[in-house]
Amino acid sequence: MQKVTKAMVLAGGLGTRFLPVTLAGAKELIAIGNKPILMYHLEDLAKAGITDVLIIGNKLKEESFKNFIVPSEDYINKIESDGKLELLKEYNDLMSKLNISYINQDDRFQNINGEVVENEYYNLRGSSIAILAGKAWANGEPFIVVNGDDLCLYPDGKSVTSEILDVYNVTGDSLVYGKEVPREDIYKYSSMVLGDKVGSGFKMKDIIEKPAKGTEPSTIMGFARYLLDNKFFDRIFDVPARKNGEYCMTDVLSSLAQDGFMSTRIFDEKHGGKYFDCGSMSGYVLANAYVGLHNSETSKAIASGLDEMLKEVKKNENNNQKS
Repeated sequence: MQKVTKAMVLAGGLGTRFLPVTLAGAKELIAIGNKPILMYHLEDLAKAGITDVLIIGNKLKEESFKNFIVPSEDYINKIESDGKLELLKEYNDLMSKLNISYINQDDRFQNINGEVVENEYYNLRGSSIAILAGKAWANGEPFIVVNGDDLCLYPDGKSVTSEILDVYNVTGDSLVYGKEVPREDIYKYSSMVLGDKVGSGFKMKDIIEKPAKGTEPSTIMGFARYLLDNKFFDRIFDVPARKNGEYCMTDVLSSLAQDGFMSTRIFDEKHGGKYFDCGSMSGYVLANAYVGLHNSETSKAIASGLDEMLKEVKKNENNNQKS
């Protein structure tokens, strides 16, 4: 089977839940600790052997992404003259391993590896259409898809992308990363119909977007990471758009799963894996706390600070109950 070396990062949302901070740039570039969310994704991909990354955004976010991918020469020169270039070592080491491109999903004409390519579906909407914008870049090869908001971390630094590739190397299937959700909440997301175990994953017979409450086939939702190939592009318009006019990725994955082309690997939260929905304020704040607590330079101060704040909150709650 073909080796996977490419990945798309979906970053087309406007980040309105983080206004006004997202007036200044993309939400994927907001810091968790001292690194933007995007950098955690790039590190995970590089650990898994990915070498080419395509960020798919929109026109309103283009400048901020391009400034991160290729920083201002004046800014770098200033850092160097101040003797602080060492602070960018981790960033520079990572970027030296990756060839990163950027396109706007709503541009009709896009520059793909120096060639102008027409995106004839630029005026359509939906997660499938965002991925379709990168078809010419994928060039017939299998590729990883990363949801820009979903941050998955293992305390030992293990790559979640590597887990997907482990199953792919056994099955050759397209894949959806899976996560267990409480039974009472699964109807809010998607629910997988699981088949036989294969390697460290499972065959996937179907995936249902937001199933009616009480009809959920499992407590495993699809999230965070996907592995797709040309079969995905071939089926996008075989599946009708939703009532809102959007072409939903889950509908295409359901079609592929029913025909036996899909598998899943389940995120291992029982052995330390942590997931943060960084598109929500609570998830973002929790991710910062987690990263800070796992940093030897900041862990004691953050643990102490959180403990004091929790005591104060509890004290205020008790006072309110008495009054």
